[in-house]
Amino acid sequence: MGRAIIDLARGRSRALRGATLALIVERSGHGYELAHRLNRRLGPTWRIDPRQIYPILDELTSAGLATGVEEPNPDRPRQPRIVYHATEQAPEMLRRWMRSPVEKEPVRPDVLARIGCARRTDADELLHALDDYERELLLLLEANDEVAPAAQSWSALVLSVVRAHTDAHLQAEFRWVAETRRRIREFVATEMTA
Repeated sequence: MGRAIIDLARGRSRALRGATLALIVERSGHGYELAHRLNRRLGPTWRIDPRQIYPILDELTSAGLATGVEEPNPDRPRQPRIVYHATEQAPEMLRRWMRSPVEKEPVRPDVLARIGCARRTDADELLHALDDYERELLLLLEANDEVAPAAQSWSALVLSVVRAHTDAHLQAEFRWVAETRRRIREFVATEMTA
């Protein structure tokens, strides 16, 4: 029986595929529960919706790295849920993903695409978009503020490191928004006085 080949180290959602497999190897779970665990582990900037997980779970199942088993659903007794379990091949594939080269994914916030394609007449809209983006960053910073427990366990250490990275990234984005807003306003003011 031929299985689809999946390369966790390549492709658009490589990090999410690898992280999902890691959580299944750690402990079986259904899609919603896996998305919740990923959000908890990876921080607020990921915003993983369970609908993102199901295609990945299908890929992992097709590749023979996970099996989906219908199990009773305590929340909805008449609707069983699919719980995903790691196969014997999963730990080796996970090890290969962990050892694969780390790729820096490009930074592609929506606001950057707007700025990159804007015309001079779009300055007010850009300032509005920057204000919206800044509000979103503040919400993410607040969500990331949960005090990380002292690193008395491996999971506490990992969670602390992820939160520190998220905070540093969000703080840098926040500074970039302020600088970009200042530069746009200065340009518009200079143009008006010329």
